[in-house]
Amino acid sequence: MLITVPKGSLMLNALAHFERAKPQLGGDVEARAQALQQAELLGLPTRRVEAWHYTDLPRLLNRSASSSDALTVNDFSALKPHYLVFENGHLSADLAQLSAEFVSPDADLSADAMTLYNQALAENGLTLKLDKSPEAIVIVETKGSEAQHLMHRVRLSAGVKATVVDDHAALGYSNVIWQVELAADAELTLVHMQQSGQYVGHCTVDLATNAQFKQITLLTGGDVARHATDVNLQQSGAKADLHSAILGRAVSHNDVTYTINHQAADTHSHTTSHQALADSARGVFQGKVIVQRDAQRVDAQMQARAMMLSSEAEINAKPELEIYADDVVCAHGTAIGEIDADALFFLRARGIDEASARQLLISGFVEQLLTHCDDSALADVLRHHIEQKISALTLTKLEAEHAV
Repeated sequence: MLITVPKGSLMLNALAHFERAKPQLGGDVEARAQALQQAELLGLPTRRVEAWHYTDLPRLLNRSASSSDALTVNDFSALKPHYLVFENGHLSADLAQLSAEFVSPDADLSADAMTLYNQALAENGLTLKLDKSPEAIVIVETKGSEAQHLMHRVRLSAGVKATVVDDHAALGYSNVIWQVELAADAELTLVHMQQSGQYVGHCTVDLATNAQFKQITLLTGGDVARHATDVNLQQSGAKADLHSAILGRAVSHNDVTYTINHQAADTHSHTTSHQALADSARGVFQGKVIVQRDAQRVDAQMQARAMMLSSEAEINAKPELEIYADDVVCAHGTAIGEIDADALFFLRARGIDEASARQLLISGFVEQLLTHCDDSALADVLRHHIEQKISALTLTKLEAEHAV
């Protein structure tokens, strides 16, 4: 199967890539070959697969490059973090005090096609097993222009607290798996930032008693983004917070999909999504909350909002509740609208130019994501990133209007 990576006109033939990379793959190579064979039989997911109904991956990956955004260099120095850098699928910076040697993934032939491709081709990834809380946050930076398959594992022992930032600025195609396991009372904040490339990611999370997982996803550039997260709240007291914001422009396609499975009583989840879409950008929000039969006293809230900055932009929102218990508090909602003309007039009437006024209104909308970031220094980095991307978006919008 051919996967076109628009940036750089890179073609990835999975079988040929597997043969070339075989000496470096490690693990059970025969099991990897079986996973690849099964992936090829299934093929890249299309809209015929319900979970991918709004993201026809073969079509999206084979279209011409749509985005030439300049990359924003995120300055995390104020946080004094631990860095781990992957470039073109290879580890280029050591983090020995926090990262164990990469362990090849086990093949699960019942998995979906993209997971099988990852199991067959993953050469590297973060392996983070913590028995005590680290003194600083961990930055996982991904860059390069070649196709890459990464499998990251994060396991926190009881009571451990950690923050991991996934700073994705790779220009090519990336297939990334995150596996998260939190023991009792452990807390993890996982931040995803994508500003370039074609990204297909899947994060699975298992939460024990009173474990807390917070995921903050910020998508501000690139051609294709598919960020899927499956959370299993397995024991009482577990809590999951999933929050995302998208800045879409040109013909970018951004898909955020959540499946939150409340398997135990007294568990909680909170989900929000804020999307600002310009030009012919397309946004997708899929959120499904499942409450199992004996999972009583569950509190699950889900809200998706979209600001349409162009008549050509498109949003697909599909929130779902699947409830088998009777003592629960669950709700979902979706709100879609244009930029507030009255608010824009109010700012213009006070001497603020149109570009600045638009930027203020869009920033106020998107930056609601930052209310869920407990680390003020990290929130400042995210805010600076958002401001730079919105500035580019509003200027492009005004230039196009004046050209007409």
